[in-house]
Amino acid sequence: MPALRPKPVQQPGPPLWRSVISPASFTECGRLGIPILTARLPVERIKQRWSLYAAGLSAGGHDAATRDRLLSQAALWRNVYVAETDAQAEDELSALLLRTRAHMMHVRHAYNPADFVIDPVMLNPWTDPAISDGDALRYVLASGSICGSPTRVRDQVAELRAAGVRHLLCQTGFGDMSHEQNLLSMHRFGEQVMPAFHA
Repeated sequence: MPALRPKPVQQPGPPLWRSVISPASFTECGRLGIPILTARLPVERIKQRWSLYAAGLSAGGHDAATRDRLLSQAALWRNVYVAETDAQAEDELSALLLRTRAHMMHVRHAYNPADFVIDPVMLNPWTDPAISDGDALRYVLASGSICGSPTRVRDQVAELRAAGVRHLLCQTGFGDMSHEQNLLSMHRFGEQVMPAFHA
């Protein structure tokens, strides 16, 4: 078994999330009392998936404090990009995402063995090469991204909070984004979005 370096200071160890996406995985992780992380989950499905996790926690016999702690840790991942205007954010993020997808498809084609076949059940519109770039982009913007002006991003974060998300993992750098782009977006998020959710 590979060694973990550096040795964790936190005891009993750093928190680990299990990645979940199917309805059954939410229920099973709840039953086992495992913290969860999900991605590319449309807003309209969040309440249902969080309810499945809560039902699993109850079925697993976990006490109220444990259930509340695990529900508060249940994490949703999103790409986050904040620009001065909605149009600028969508244009810049779309270009970054499409270049990322082109690279992902190229690497898969160039380095997977010739006889390697991806199980279709493992694909979504973003990862399926049979899906057009336009459809893939619409899917990932709707289910995996928060972007826009600070006002629009605040509204999107509030919508996630209203759906039950209490732990949002924000990926602010991706693809071939420049350091300057990343910093500008992060500053806007930190200065103009986060204060709205401080309480």
